[in-house]
Amino acid sequence: MLASIQWGFFLSVVFLLPQLFFRQLTFRGATVTVYASMLFAATFLPMQTVPPRQSVQLVPFQWIADTFRDGQIAFDQMTLNVLLFVPLGAMLMFWGRRTAGQAALIGYGVSLLIEGSQLLWANRIFDVDDLITNTTGTALGWLGALAAVKVYARVKTTAVPQRSLARVR
Repeated sequence: MLASIQWGFFLSVVFLLPQLFFRQLTFRGATVTVYASMLFAATFLPMQTVPPRQSVQLVPFQWIADTFRDGQIAFDQMTLNVLLFVPLGAMLMFWGRRTAGQAALIGYGVSLLIEGSQLLWANRIFDVDDLITNTTGTALGWLGALAAVKVYARVKTTAVPQRSLARVR
């Protein structure tokens, strides 16, 4: 996990430097670049040298049985998969102006692309639980961003003092 984070930071710098050099770096561009770099690193790096026990896992919610068998690591992996896709949902809500359903569908599509690629790359596993948790993370990110927008709007309107109407005499 630490190696994936290190790879993600390295890739972020590699992809941000040209944007900075050509004065094309924006907050949105930097955010997407860092997120995409971290997502790639977390799902594909470092390369696995030992093949997994299986290459495809098609049983939904298998992570629950794996938690009882393998302990905390399966639960942690599921939690990290959810958290990994929360930023995607937030970005789709803030910048993509997508509905919750559209965001979940995009999260599912990105997850399916990753899982399908993992069949061909680096001895990884296609796991249906990852599709479920990644899609859930995207939806939770969208909902969290919506909640943040609503709270911000409420705080902003209550912080502005109400002006009284001028009395007409």
